[in-house]
Amino acid sequence: MTATPQRRPARGNRQRERTRTALLSAGQTLFATRPVESVTVDDIVDAAEVAKGSFYNHFNDKDAFAAAIYELVQGDVEFHIFSANRDVVDAPTRIARALCTVLRYARAHPERLMAMLSMAERRTTSASPLNAGVSADIQDGLKQQRLSGVDLETGVLTVITMVNATVRHAMSGETATPPAALAAAMGAALLRALGVDPREADMLGRDAAAAVFEHQ
Repeated sequence: MTATPQRRPARGNRQRERTRTALLSAGQTLFATRPVESVTVDDIVDAAEVAKGSFYNHFNDKDAFAAAIYELVQGDVEFHIFSANRDVVDAPTRIARALCTVLRYARAHPERLMAMLSMAERRTTSASPLNAGVSADIQDGLKQQRLSGVDLETGVLTVITMVNATVRHAMSGETATPPAALAAAMGAALLRALGVDPREADMLGRDAAAAVFEHQ
C-alpha cells in the first residue's frame, strides 16, 4: 500500500509563520533589556525587519504581543520544571528543583528568560493561570504540613520574588559563585522562608541543585 504523501504548508502560510517567529524573537530581545512600556510597535517591527502592517496581522496590540511572548516562554519553562519534577511528590523538593531549573534555563536561554521576568511583575497573584504550578506546590506543601508561616498568597509571592532575584543576580555577572552552588544556596534560603527546618532546607537545596545540574 502506497503511503499518502504529506502536504507541505502553503507558501503564504510559511511566510506568515516566519513573520510571526521574527516578531516574537525581536520582542524577546527587546523585552530582555527594556520595560514593555518603553518599547513601541515601531521598535518591534524595525528589529524584526517586517512591515508595520504585518504586526497587526498577528496581534491586536502591543499588550497582546507581550502576553503571547510571556505565555510562550512560561510554557517552555514550565515544561522543563515538569520534567525535573516528574516523579517528585514532596512539595519543598519540587519548589527547590523549580528554582534550580529556572536558573539552568536562564543560562541556556538568557534573553528569553529575562524577557519573561521583565513582564512577570504584572502577574504575581496566585490566581493567575501562569502561576498555577507555583500555587499548586504551595497548596500541597501546606496540606502536607511541610510548609509553615505562610499562606497561599505570601508563599507564591515569596517563590516568585526569590526566583526572580536569583536569576537576575546570576545573569548580572556580578557573582563568581558557580550556578549549581548558587542554586543550592538560594533553594535552601527559599525553603527556609517557607518554613522548612533550616537543616533540612540546606539538604534539600543541595540535593535539588545536584539533581538538576547533573543532567544538563
